[in-house]
Amino acid sequence: MLPINKWTRKLWLPFSALMLTMGLMISCEKAGGESDKVDFNAEVRPIINTKCITCHGGVKQSGKFSLLFEEEALEPNKSGKPAIIPGHASDSEMIKRILHSDPEQRMPPEGPPLSKAEVEILKKWIDQGAKWEDHWAFVPPESPELPETDHEEWITNPIDQFALARMGEHGLEPSPEAAPEVLIRRLSLDLVGLPPRADHIQRYRAKPTKETYNDIVDELLDSPHYGERWAAMWMDLARYADTKGYQKDRHRPMWKYRDWVIKAFNADMPFDQFTVEQLAGDLLPSPSQDQLIATGFHRNTMTNDESGTDDEEFRVSAVLDRVNTTWEVWQGITMACVQCHSHPYDPIKHDEFYEFYAFMNNTQDADTWTDTPTMPVFTEVQEDNREAIIHWLDSVKAGGQEKTLASLVAAKEKELHSFRGEPLPIMKELPAEEQRTTFVFERGNWMSHGKEVQPGVPGSMPAMPDGAPQNRLGMARWLVSDDNPLTARVTVNRIWGQLFGRGIVETQEDFGSQGIPPTHPELLDWLAVSFREDHQWHIKSFVRQIVSSSTYKQSSKMSPALRDKDPANYWLARGPRVRLTAEQVRDQALAVSGLLSPQLLGHSVMPPQPDGIWQVINNPERWVTSEGDNRYRRGLYTYWRRTSPYPSMVAFDSPSREFCINRRISTNTPLQALVTLNDPVYIEAAQALARRMVEQDSDLADQLEAGYLLTLYQEPSEEILASLENLYQKAKGHFESSGERMEADGQIVEDVHMNAMTMVANALLNTDSFVTKE
Repeated sequence: MLPINKWTRKLWLPFSALMLTMGLMISCEKAGGESDKVDFNAEVRPIINTKCITCHGGVKQSGKFSLLFEEEALEPNKSGKPAIIPGHASDSEMIKRILHSDPEQRMPPEGPPLSKAEVEILKKWIDQGAKWEDHWAFVPPESPELPETDHEEWITNPIDQFALARMGEHGLEPSPEAAPEVLIRRLSLDLVGLPPRADHIQRYRAKPTKETYNDIVDELLDSPHYGERWAAMWMDLARYADTKGYQKDRHRPMWKYRDWVIKAFNADMPFDQFTVEQLAGDLLPSPSQDQLIATGFHRNTMTNDESGTDDEEFRVSAVLDRVNTTWEVWQGITMACVQCHSHPYDPIKHDEFYEFYAFMNNTQDADTWTDTPTMPVFTEVQEDNREAIIHWLDSVKAGGQEKTLASLVAAKEKELHSFRGEPLPIMKELPAEEQRTTFVFERGNWMSHGKEVQPGVPGSMPAMPDGAPQNRLGMARWLVSDDNPLTARVTVNRIWGQLFGRGIVETQEDFGSQGIPPTHPELLDWLAVSFREDHQWHIKSFVRQIVSSSTYKQSSKMSPALRDKDPANYWLARGPRVRLTAEQVRDQALAVSGLLSPQLLGHSVMPPQPDGIWQVINNPERWVTSEGDNRYRRGLYTYWRRTSPYPSMVAFDSPSREFCINRRISTNTPLQALVTLNDPVYIEAAQALARRMVEQDSDLADQLEAGYLLTLYQEPSEEILASLENLYQKAKGHFESSGERMEADGQIVEDVHMNAMTMVANALLNTDSFVTKE
């Protein structure tokens, strides 16, 4: 079992007028020290939390006692005396109330009293000085010593040493390496999101060496499709959509921001730069066009065009979303509740939320239908043509030929002005004289202002560097500073989760005390430090290190021992086996059928979807099915409408993107099979795959074998081949007896053999192995 602390929480009512509140900060590992020393995180906080919950709002009010922050727990209460006197448990009012014989005075008043063992731990902790300890995630990571392990011949890099050590603690042994076709398929799906190239499998099967494997890794990392695969992950975090959200959900041209992300991943932009440009590219000295485009990250917030809405209310809503998204994406902390009160479980105060809010509160954008500020953006072809014209005009002017070529110059200038760029929303800061004043919202109500606050970061976190600007740029640089304990951890954990199906911290969105502790804390810290220092924030080399490890290369087959000891693969004694993402399921079907368009970048497209999905009252927006290759582009480019996302991808767990989503929860439902069996995209893919199968050979058995090879990259067994032939014969008999025929491109397909083969192809696209990364 994964050692997860699942604590129930009950209310501790006041000692008279006192309210006990606290913040649970369970550490997944004991801090060490003398054997009799009480571990605050592992022993004290769980006891307190088992018996109480923070009062509503979590705000320390006058005369109330709080264990959320050390300074509040030790300061005098309404009586003028502290509830805890460090070093003197017997004199501490907290202990007296816990041991009180009067049920009206005893704490907690609801439920049974604390056990003798629990009371002794609290008393011992107070006698030892009542020292607080930080939750592990708030302590800056340090690179731990590499553990000593057996199986030295199995170790490829330090990742394997940490994994082996954990396996050994649970009586497990590593699994053998996956078969070449399985491993290379896994690698290709992870790095570029597409099925493997046949030559990659053939090369590794012929020469399964470390050198061959690493060459294939490098080729995949250099592929332009690498950026598409990893940008798909980032779109959920950026809550990317092609519409504004809310009831009207009108079109908003954000595709150029998506293209910037693809290019950034392909160029291996360091993650610290990737961070700064998205959060504050407009505040960099002389920002480039690309740096302004990058700020589209926080312009993905929704705007409400509905008549009668309060623009300031929804501007504030957008800023609140930016605060919460920034903390979830870069810090893995649930900040949303701090809008209304201090964090119940992590050391972040109510006022500190609005100090951070102040960083985001002075951008020019507001909740208006124009989405200003914007900048005109063009497709790649338009950009090339514009640059060519501009270069020609500059050359003519530099050569003094304007008069000689006056008519041609006029024509070129007219052509240049004919390019109508689409208005991409970007971030811009208000001028100094127009800066907004930021106030605390009392109980989170945007209309009820409390005290004024200045930009700042939580006191429980490292301070911003001296001289750092108190704006978004300073904040962005603080996020990726060496002192920040969370950004590197959160980022490497997210990348690990993409490759293994689960992060080392399973709750990728919550590294706080209510999140699930890391299964491999030392490995997590080693990865975080290595990413920041060895890889200098470069994701490609970091990914290369993970996929080159023996841990990653293991077979995903589950032995009886693994089924008994670790069925969920928490201890990494086998390779990952997870359902493909919504985009990957679709992309793979199109790829193996030969339909997938290789085109990169550009406007979002509208592949076939069922009629009526966009039937919204008084809304002019329409789904117009794309023609030609555009209907077969990767899922990343599918037009994303928040109120009605592409239905076949929703069935495979894609979100609406109204809010930031840190991890998709993978499901397995009958609706998914209905999609892959009946959706027009998958029917077209099956027909195209059937044509490829028929083209391979005239012999039926060879055609069926070819289909299996095209979809799963391995030879079918005799049993599987017999099953496919049986399906083919049944389908053929049905088409012959019923007279029914399928359609392709609006035309009836009369060929019974082709129709029957389409049914076989459709079955192949629905096999568990096809929609799963093994």
